[in-house]
Amino acid sequence: MEEIYLKPDNRTSSTNHRGRRSSKRSFCLVGILSLCLLGAFLLARLITFGISYHNCLHDSADHLPEIKKQLSSMTEERDLLTEKTKELRTLLCLSNQYKTCPVGWSKFNHRCYLQSERSDSWDAARKNCTDEEADLIVIDSPEEETFLSTIINEETWIGLNDKEQEGTWRWVDGTPPTLMYWASSQPDDGGVEDCAYVRNHGKNSWMDFRCSASFHWICEKTLNCKKTCSGGWSEFNCSCYIRSQSSGSWDAARKDCRDRGADLVVVDSPEEQTFLSMITTKRVWLGLTDEEQEGTWKWVDGTPLTLSYWGSTQPDNGGEEDCAHVYSGEDMTMNDCSCSTSLKWICEKAPDYCIVS
Repeated sequence: MEEIYLKPDNRTSSTNHRGRRSSKRSFCLVGILSLCLLGAFLLARLITFGISYHNCLHDSADHLPEIKKQLSSMTEERDLLTEKTKELRTLLCLSNQYKTCPVGWSKFNHRCYLQSERSDSWDAARKNCTDEEADLIVIDSPEEETFLSTIINEETWIGLNDKEQEGTWRWVDGTPPTLMYWASSQPDDGGVEDCAYVRNHGKNSWMDFRCSASFHWICEKTLNCKKTCSGGWSEFNCSCYIRSQSSGSWDAARKDCRDRGADLVVVDSPEEQTFLSMITTKRVWLGLTDEEQEGTWKWVDGTPLTLSYWGSTQPDNGGEEDCAHVYSGEDMTMNDCSCSTSLKWICEKAPDYCIVS
């Protein structure tokens, strides 16, 4: 009888065990199916995002040349407007000047010239010119030399001498002659000849002679701005300049200039470069940088660099050197250096009005 009761119990236990294993397999299949569906969904989304990104990138590449063209056109327009603004500023400055020279004076290129009616020594000639708030003529361009040859008709003193050091000729404003029109075999210092005069015919007619000789002379003065710059500012050719008392980075220097209604100095003539050498004895920042594009140097007013006084091997970009300064001294050579370097600076601004000096 015991065997009859034991066999049904064993069958029931086996059936329950198989049911539990079947339920587990069904649950796993559902999980795997869900993961597969999720993976397929994510893959589809990734494919969609990839297609969208590719299309966007393709569209950007298609528009990039047009964007570059528009940017180049805008840069050219900016440079043109900057140049026109500069020209208008100069014209406005000159329009406020008297257009004529004093009675008896001749006008050429915003300068006034007076021929003497008598003869005298070089020193007496110069004193006469300074009494007229002028000086003996300084010839600094071929055009001025040509003009001079058209107005003189006799031997005439000019503001050139080597009295300070034999053989070292300088103009009365202290500058060395860069253009020279000496006659053949001149200067010869034929017996303490330390002053220069111009013969009354043709070009290349400069001669050295005794300063005590008696010749006519020509006085010259420039139609310049005068008393247009506020206290502490220096004036030169219708611009005002101030040298900083402190030192700082190029960006700090420019901010200081802008706070003063000015900007870092833009050097656009040899005369301005010479003027700067007279008002500073330290290295100073210029308004010149190639931060926008390496190797393309531009002034802070947007104009490209055309007149430069780079030192030997400069600019060399010796380690992120994107800003320019000048060394002190007569040559005032330019050098590039790191914009974070601490230097003094010179600010420049236009005056409010111009009058004749």
